[in-house]
Amino acid sequence: MIGQLLALSLLAGLALLVLGLADQARATLRSRLDSAIRRGRNARVLTPRFILAVSAAALVGLALGWALTSIPVLALLGGFAGAYAPFVWLRRGNEQGQRARERAWPAALAQLADALGAGLAFPAAVALLGEAGPIPLRGEFARMHARLRSDGLAAALDQLADTRERTPGTVALLLRAGLVELPSGGLAPLLRDLSVMLGDRFEAREKARTRASSLQLEAAILALSPVVLLLLVGAASPGYLAAYRTAAGTAVAIAGGLAIFACYLLMRRLGRIPEPQRQEQTR
Repeated sequence: MIGQLLALSLLAGLALLVLGLADQARATLRSRLDSAIRRGRNARVLTPRFILAVSAAALVGLALGWALTSIPVLALLGGFAGAYAPFVWLRRGNEQGQRARERAWPAALAQLADALGAGLAFPAAVALLGEAGPIPLRGEFARMHARLRSDGLAAALDQLADTRERTPGTVALLLRAGLVELPSGGLAPLLRDLSVMLGDRFEAREKARTRASSLQLEAAILALSPVVLLLLVGAASPGYLAAYRTAAGTAVAIAGGLAIFACYLLMRRLGRIPEPQRQEQTR
């Protein structure tokens, strides 16, 4: 009787422990899912137009794969490749936009330093950048000026720093310290020094990106070459592709496609230049 009670108590304790861990895991999963959804919206992924584009590209890839091979598994691989293509296009567009903003920051800081050196007040200088500054950053400075007029300097600088990019956070930190600690006219030289430093850093990163782009091109060629070779052999000898219609052939095609895709992602990761990001500080 005592042994059964002990066993029942142990089982009850284990059940409570599992339920507690399940609740914690559920909360963690919900938090990660919400974060992924928020990042997807910010990256313009979770939009009806983009989802429609992914669906259309997947259907085109599926139809093209079936028309070329008449093999279900290769047609599915074509549909997967078609669905992946819009993500590549979106990532490339985001990278180009980020590079354009990174290229524009030195000129924007130099223009801001010139405006402050000419005697303009800081709000007027920000408004000038919102109207006649570098094109990639005009919207950002216009929003900063609107926030500066409505909520004050601290809120405007917080809005400028509220990004995963490192450069706006650095600029916001310098402006916050300079406007509070430095005397009048002391901020312009610091902005010019930061402009030169950012320009040198951008040139160095551009050289690294140029070297990495060749590796990414090689990754795409190596990933496509087995598929192209298979299609050429199948076009020359249609009976060669018949082996992939069996269960064993289907398994081999799936394994080969997954291996090719994994190697492609690995080579892209090796050739990727890590973008500096501002680390979030826990309060």
